[in-house]
Amino acid sequence: MATRRPSHCFFISPRFFKPGASDVPLHAPGLKNRGLNVAGELLSTLNHSNRPNAVLDQTRAPIYETLRSYIAGKTYPFHTPGHKAGRFAPPELVDLWGQPLFDYDLPAMTATDNLLHPTHCVQEAQELAAELFGAAATFYTGGGATTAIAAMILAAVPPGGTILLPRNVHRSVASALVLSGARPKFLQHDVLPQSGALSVTGETVAAALAEGPVSAVLLTRPSYYGLARELDDVVAACRQHNVPLLIDEAHGPHLNFLPPGSAPTSAMRSGASLAAQSCHKTLGSLVGTAQLHVGHNSPVSAAQVRDAFNLLQTTSPSYLQLVSMDVNRRFMASEGAALFAQAVADAAELAAQINALPGLRVLDPADDPRLAGHRRDPLRMVINVAGAGWTGYDAELLLRNEYQMEDELADWFNIALVLSPRDDADAKARLLAGLKQISANPRAPESSSIAEAGHLLQPAVPPLLMTPRDAALGPKQAVPLDESIGRVCAESIMFYPPGIPLLMPGEVVTGEILEVCHSLLAGGAHCYASDPTLGTVRVVGGA
Repeated sequence: MATRRPSHCFFISPRFFKPGASDVPLHAPGLKNRGLNVAGELLSTLNHSNRPNAVLDQTRAPIYETLRSYIAGKTYPFHTPGHKAGRFAPPELVDLWGQPLFDYDLPAMTATDNLLHPTHCVQEAQELAAELFGAAATFYTGGGATTAIAAMILAAVPPGGTILLPRNVHRSVASALVLSGARPKFLQHDVLPQSGALSVTGETVAAALAEGPVSAVLLTRPSYYGLARELDDVVAACRQHNVPLLIDEAHGPHLNFLPPGSAPTSAMRSGASLAAQSCHKTLGSLVGTAQLHVGHNSPVSAAQVRDAFNLLQTTSPSYLQLVSMDVNRRFMASEGAALFAQAVADAAELAAQINALPGLRVLDPADDPRLAGHRRDPLRMVINVAGAGWTGYDAELLLRNEYQMEDELADWFNIALVLSPRDDADAKARLLAGLKQISANPRAPESSSIAEAGHLLQPAVPPLLMTPRDAALGPKQAVPLDESIGRVCAESIMFYPPGIPLLMPGEVVTGEILEVCHSLLAGGAHCYASDPTLGTVRVVGGA
């Protein structure tokens, strides 16, 4: 009998019912083969979440429970994946990862639900996530926030529509512009060499919305340095014009669990229309796991988001990723607030110890009037070492090579650390030892054109002559960088981290951009382009 059925059909597979296994729980919670009308009972259970005023049980983990029950039934897999629950996997992988990983590495099928049009355990898990994170609907993906960002732009912006956004967007946004055919219009915002791009103000958004037809507004928050403004005025401006507000909150899923007043308010709690989050970045699920939230009263419906997502999602999602998201959501529902409250308290203690070291300072908006209106994620610890004459790059090498630790980011001034609940105490002790070594060995300040010139981080936005889609997908050729001035760029060029594009497809290569590229390369920054040395750049052919 076939193992898969169209998503619009409800089919009770023999896999749900194993003769003689009445003591094994089936995938629907509390449902057992008791010789009753199990099909009707199953339908009732699966439809429970659609009942009016249904109360969701955050102690549940529907995907995990379904897979656990299915595995307990010992059904033999005459279907994909080819490793056959580890039987055909390389023995060293089974030894390395253990048998349970292969048991749970199941495909999408009737018994396990699916990600495109879920009807039972995946649907229930996503509804539980929506409730926990304050959303009207939530969609899971194993393709990172990159997939979620593309989905929300596809859902909100028609081909040729205008989307307002700051320049400090991740490369995934540039890719989404190519996929969607949207036309970007960039919002003005400040940038500081010591703390990166600052947030766009509500006044700036309101003025841009008043200038003409706009399909959506997209903001990145918190920034790579953990900074963000509250969204109240931006939300109000977008609602006044009935324009959806999209938030790239890849680095902020944990904001939902931080103590009130200790950090920027999460996008969903602030009234955003859509928000993409990388669960793996600051929560406890596997790498690549992400979710896209649809806000209450969003102008973009959950159905539109589903349609867009299904253009991008694989039909073979990793259930290891999905189980990790499901169980992590349950874990956060029960213990997240307490764990993150302790983590914030621990971070404050660590920051105080670091600030006591001469020449070192943890980034704090209260210390810099230019950061007025911004709040900081207390678990994104940005440590300025320039006061000791060190660059962040040198501090990073010291901590990596002598103290066995890796940071999230280094620049000319700082190293940035991602702190989490239950961070290792010994690792924190090594961190402090390394920072004490930096403080105790000050250097003469190192001069750098990168460190001294904010315009290198955000030069003037080049003119846009073509949509990113037309430029990136049309004919192109590689030309020497110095011969590219005046040509239309056919690729994204950025220096990473934090991956803010200097050029996007469809933009004209200017002399200023050329000088910036040469300066950043000379300063040792890492370029992400088809030619990382920037000996050549891809431009639109014949332009």
